[in-house]
Amino acid sequence: MRTPTVELRSLPGSYVIARFPADGPVPGELLAAHPADGFVSFTRTPQEVSIVCPVELAPAGAELDGPWVGLYAGGPIPFGLTGVVASLVAPLAAAACPVFVVSTFDGDVLMVPAADSGRARSILAAAGHAII
Repeated sequence: MRTPTVELRSLPGSYVIARFPADGPVPGELLAAHPADGFVSFTRTPQEVSIVCPVELAPAGAELDGPWVGLYAGGPIPFGLTGVVASLVAPLAAAACPVFVVSTFDGDVLMVPAADSGRARSILAAAGHAII
C-alpha cells in the first residue's frame, strides 16, 4: 500500500493548547471566536476539556501549553482513505518532534511546537508532503 502524501497549508499565527477540568464550562468568548484563516477547536472527554486556539485568545484559568504552529491538511479527505495522519506523524515521531493532531470532518490540523517548526517542515517535505 502506498503512503498518502498531502498538501499542508500553514495556519497563521501561534496557538496554545488549553486544558480545563471535564466539568468546566467552555469560555463563551471562544465559542464566538472566528480567527481569520486560523481555527479554534473544542474537545470534551470524561477527563477534560481541551481547547486549541490562537495565543491571543488563550483562556484565563486554564492549564496552557504552547506556542504551537499549525499545518492544515485540507480536504475534504475521504473517510475511507487510510494512513493520512500516520504519514504525517510517523516521520516526526522518528525525529523525536512533538506533534498534536486535531481532526475535523474535512481534514486534519497538525500542530508542532513553534520552536520545532522549521525542522518539522523539513521532515515533512522530505517525507513527500507539500507545504504551502
